[in-house]
Amino acid sequence: MVYEPISEGEVFINLMEDDLVTLIERIKTLNFKIGKQAGLISYNETPWKKIILNGITTISTDFQKMGHIAADLILRNSREQVEVPFYLTLRDSL
Repeated sequence: MVYEPISEGEVFINLMEDDLVTLIERIKTLNFKIGKQAGLISYNETPWKKIILNGITTISTDFQKMGHIAADLILRNSREQVEVPFYLTLRDSL
């Protein structure tokens, strides 16, 4: 697999958990401090993102609200497009 080079000062937005582990390993191989020399943002809040590396910044949707909206759309047989709010949780990875 070919990876893009990692340069000091870059911030990475990560979508998948397995890729997050690989990215953290690559940054640590360069002896960069995550949150100082390279930043990380991950999608979807999980309990372990609160504690690993003193916390990983996340962008996450309100899954409960999304479920309620989806149920309402199904019950109304609606094809309406609805925005679901996202939340940014800033932690030490930025």
